[in-house]
Amino acid sequence: MTDADDHLAAIRTARGHYVEARTALFDAIRAALAADVGPSAIARAAEFSREYIAKIRDGKGPKGV
Repeated sequence: MTDADDHLAAIRTARGHYVEARTALFDAIRAALAADVGPSAIARAAEFSREYIAKIRDGKGPKGV
């Protein structure tokens, strides 16, 4: 295995972790919204804008998450 192969394997591993974490984050946001936690509080905790939280709430957020 070359150094390039090692780097590419590390990227693939990190990408998998990113997808898992992103899915967990959006699941937690949806759960908080369902529990009537306010969009402003969720936005502060997630470091997203209130507008982005509203898109997630309205089903217009990221695809595949």
